[in-house]
Parts: sequence; C-alpha cells; structure tokens
Amino acid sequence: VVFPGFELLDVFGPLDIFTWLSNFNKMTLSIIAAEPGLVPAGSPPYGHSAEAPETDFGYVIAPSIQATHSFKNAPALDILFVPGGAGTVALSQDNDTSIETFINLRYPNLEYLVGISYGVTSLARSGVLNGKKATTNKSGWQWVTTEHGENITWVPQARWVVDGNIWTTSGMSSGLDAAYALLKEIYGTRALNYIMNVIEYAPHLDPAWDPYASFFNVSCLKN
Repeated sequence: VVFPGFELLDVFGPLDIFTWLSNFNKMTLSIIAAEPGLVPAGSPPYGHSAEAPETDFGYVIAPSIQATHSFKNAPALDILFVPGGAGTVALSQDNDTSIETFINLRYPNLEYLVGISYGVTSLARSGVLNGKKATTNKSGWQWVTTEHGENITWVPQARWVVDGNIWTTSGMSSGLDAAYALLKEIYGTRALNYIMNVIEYAPHLDPAWDPYASFFNVSCLKN
C-alpha cells in the first residue's frame, strides 16, 4: 500500500529484498493506492497537532511511485505491507480510513500482514491489532500508541514483533530486518543469505534489539 507522504525506506527497503529474491522464487507485485497512477512520497500539508496550523511540505524533495492498482481492483494478496511516513499523520487528521477499510477487507485472506513504522497506525486504527502485541516507530511512540487502536499491548523495546500472522516493526530501517526474517520463514536462507551479501546488508536477527527505545525513552503500555 502507498499513499501521498509514504516513507521511502519503509517501501523500497523491503521491496528491494523481495525484488532480488524474485530471481529465485516466483512472485507478483502490486502497488496499491486509493487510485492507480503516480503517488508522491512528498507529504501533503498537515499540522503538527490537531490544533496547529497546517505546514506545507512542498519544499521537501521526494520521488513518486506508480500505483498499479486501486483499493477497489487490487488482486488477491498473500502478503500486505503497510508503510508509514508523514502522510500517515495527514490521513489521520483528515479522518481518512480508506487504508483501514482495505486492511479489514483483505486481512481474512492474507498469509501475512506487515505494518512498518508509522504504518502500524493503520493496523491499529483498523482494529486488527486488538488483543495483540505490537511495536512501532520509537520517535512517534506517544502519538501512535496513545491515540490509535484499543486493547493493544505495545512492546517498547523491539525491532519487530510477531503476533500470529501480523508483523509490526519499529522505525524505518527496521523494515529491512523484518523483511529478512519474514522471507527467511517463508523461503529459508539459501538464496536469501546470498542476496544479503550481494546488497551488503547484515540484518539484525534479534527482534528485541532496539537501542532507540532508550534514546526516545519509551515505555510499555496497553491501551
């Protein structure tokens, strides 16, 4: 899933690993948005709080990605990735629930649902995290965990958290580590470890590794 203001690393980090692995395993890719066409990574205007005036982020450089499908015509999916980004805040302030509606529609037929960084907000808002453990971006911990979702056990010190078939990750680069762990579970390590050496990235293997929790002084809570 993508939307205006999606975080580049949330999308393209995991996508690069999937792309490399598709040399060895047959896959199909769908980029899904509200409507097909170009979707900018640049954030739409939003306020830094519900009461604050909107800030125009048009001065920030950002590429766009081509959405291949809309929420209405997206094909059957095995894995659904929901990234974060500044646009998540704009969607929340606009009370736009299109992503949450799509999650609820597709979740019963998914093998895996993955929320990356601020993208966990959409999972929380959709209700699929009710009664589950999850983590999210530590720099935005307070906003995500106190304002979105109900009956969620938030895990403060975690690179990623797995509860059933739902994976949630910490901040942006954690999507790379969770993608590696997920693909390892599905396909094993033979081709995957070769790929990680080709792209020269050593993924963190411990889901509890998280130096950012202490930096941002986050704490455990259940909302």
